[in-house]
Amino acid sequence: MTKGKLFLVLSAFFYGVLPVLASIAYRGGINGVTLSFLRSFISVPVLYAMIRADKKSLHLTKKQLYAVIRLGVIGGALPIVLLYLSYNYIPTGLATTLHFVYPLVIVIFSAIIYHEKMSRATLCSVLFVTIGIFMFSDLSIKVSKIGIIFALLSGIFYSFYVIYIDRSGLDRMDYIVLTFYIMLVMSGAIFIFGLAVGGISFDFKPISWSFATVISLITTLGAMPLLQMGIRYEGASTAGIISTVEPITTVILGAAFLGEIIGTGQIIGGALILFGVFLSQKKLAGPISH
Repeated sequence: MTKGKLFLVLSAFFYGVLPVLASIAYRGGINGVTLSFLRSFISVPVLYAMIRADKKSLHLTKKQLYAVIRLGVIGGALPIVLLYLSYNYIPTGLATTLHFVYPLVIVIFSAIIYHEKMSRATLCSVLFVTIGIFMFSDLSIKVSKIGIIFALLSGIFYSFYVIYIDRSGLDRMDYIVLTFYIMLVMSGAIFIFGLAVGGISFDFKPISWSFATVISLITTLGAMPLLQMGIRYEGASTAGIISTVEPITTVILGAAFLGEIIGTGQIIGGALILFGVFLSQKKLAGPISH
């Protein structure tokens, strides 16, 4: 396994831990919007202190500033907001499943917009991981169309995050500095959204503060920088495929620490995802011409 792929696997693991920690935080009375805001905001002073301690420059060119704002709002805050909105209409498990349409979107957009040549192995791996993801939730239940749209859009906009880092040149920035600015933009955008919908509330128990802090630190010091480094070394398409290890982590940890039941569909789905990730590393055939 290459260094870049290892970064992506570790990132997916850290991201997979977050829903389990969030479930515990919710028990203290915090809501999804406030937790999303704190996940970004708490890390800002920590990252700033790290940057100053290492005497790194916070200077951004005008081009970098505009790129960071676009990334933080469109690829960072908007997917979280849309996913949160979808929870009001459909089960969270289904919403998360639909959100993971983004690996497929990344591959399609990379091929169509950037004319990236995809091997047959890559296309097959995307097919397997997509089917595997949808095995994690019961799609036979009747649900709101607007909820499905919100969840799908959250995945589409998150695919923008992965592709934009790869194509904008932001992946060449210092990872801590980039994460600092992304979190700063995200926290501001989510806070404005929360005020607009009345979703910001700090009336919750200390346990929620504790877990919100842990979630923030894991995201900003582990998951996000590792994802950025993985995209830099492996590109957006590979990052999208390997990131599907995330729900497997969530399901296993949910069973271990929250007593959740792992169903047959989830076992089959997890196997398909792992096979898809394994297949993406193989050079079974040359690239498909366009």
